[in-house]
Formats: sequence, structure tokens, C-alpha cells
Amino acid sequence: MNDHAYDISYLLESEPARVEVPDTRVTRAAPTTLPKPPKPSVADAQEAMARELLQAAEAHEELIRQYLRFSGSTVQESFGQ
Repeated sequence: MNDHAYDISYLLESEPARVEVPDTRVTRAAPTTLPKPPKPSVADAQEAMARELLQAAEAHEELIRQYLRFSGSTVQESFGQ
């Protein structure tokens, strides 16, 4: 085999290789400020409460219907019908 094929001395005599390494430091972006939500007014609070009351009223009505169905069947059973 040819010894010159394995001769790497020319690599050692040349200038050292320069490897560029990317900057790995983490830089933080300036904090973004979110716009403040508008201050709720009394009307907004009243509207939210009205919505909640309407939802509760629907659930309450359904409970009353269930009670009447149950109590109606027990009343009829107690009278022997």
C-alpha cells in the first residue's frame, strides 16, 4: 500500500480549522403588555346575574316537574288507583 495515502501530517501543519458555533445564549424578548380588559360596569354585573338566574330557574322548574311526577304517582298508588 502507499504510505502517502495515510499521511495526514499536512493537516497538522496547516492552519487550525475554524468552526463557527452559534450563540446558544437565551435572550428574552421584552414582555408584551396585554391591554387591560374594560372595567365591568353595574349593567354588566346585572346582566351576568340575570343569565345565571334564568339558568337556575330552568333547572328549578325541571326539579319541580320531576317532583310532581313522582308525588303524583305515589298519591295515585295510595288511593288504590
